[in-house]
Amino acid sequence: MKKFLVQIKKADVFVGGNQALKSLSWTMQEGENWAVVGNNGSGKTTLMKLIFGELIPIYGGKVHWFGKCEHVPLLEVREKLGYVSAEYQNTYDRPALGWEVVASGLFSSIGIHQPVTAEEKESSLNAMAHLGIESLSDTPFRQMSYGEARRVLLARAMVHRTRLLILDEPCAGLDIPTRERFLNTLEKLPNKRTNMIYVTHRIEEIMPCITHVLLLKEGEIVGQGKKDEMMQSEVLSRALGCSLSVEKNSDRYWPLGIGLKEDGDS
Repeated sequence: MKKFLVQIKKADVFVGGNQALKSLSWTMQEGENWAVVGNNGSGKTTLMKLIFGELIPIYGGKVHWFGKCEHVPLLEVREKLGYVSAEYQNTYDRPALGWEVVASGLFSSIGIHQPVTAEEKESSLNAMAHLGIESLSDTPFRQMSYGEARRVLLARAMVHRTRLLILDEPCAGLDIPTRERFLNTLEKLPNKRTNMIYVTHRIEEIMPCITHVLLLKEGEIVGQGKKDEMMQSEVLSRALGCSLSVEKNSDRYWPLGIGLKEDGDS
């Protein structure tokens, strides 16, 4: 019997006095890879921070991780979670070499504030080699290209044997060739040990390895299920608030035409 990786029950979440998630319930099972799709302001990042434990639900809402419904210390949960986002890249402001950035993932810190053992350094170098970026191990993080830095942060998220990898708009700021290289790297990651949640508002970024899609609109779930069922033009049009024509090509989905509603249209 499969165990859940994340289980959320009736979560109401407020950010800055505004309700960002409204009585949200959702479960991710072992072996599934989810894309979370929605417009800006739909609650995608809030949901990821809820899963990562940075935010908590009110009014009795619950979040459970890794098949355990009882209370689990957040530190124990985060040992199995990896998180990559463009926002995080912009806030990683400590001077460090590539391998040191990756090693900081072992301590869930920005920068290294304690001695690194030979075994920990080797783990960091192995994570970089797994992604094909070992040549960046001695390159200062601040001297890397935007795409190189993003892949280093991906290695950082993977270094502690990540059970669940959260990718929040990971291709934001990347040009098309760099984006495709990054997506090709991600496509090779999911296996029996690591599953992912990929957050985006660009449907063409949804990779073949994604099995399910969650559609968010104004803090509420407006659709969830298997990828092919959710990636239909009519379903996406309702979720994204526009008339969207979608075509499947090379096991990815691409927008062909977009019709915008005029102000005042229902």
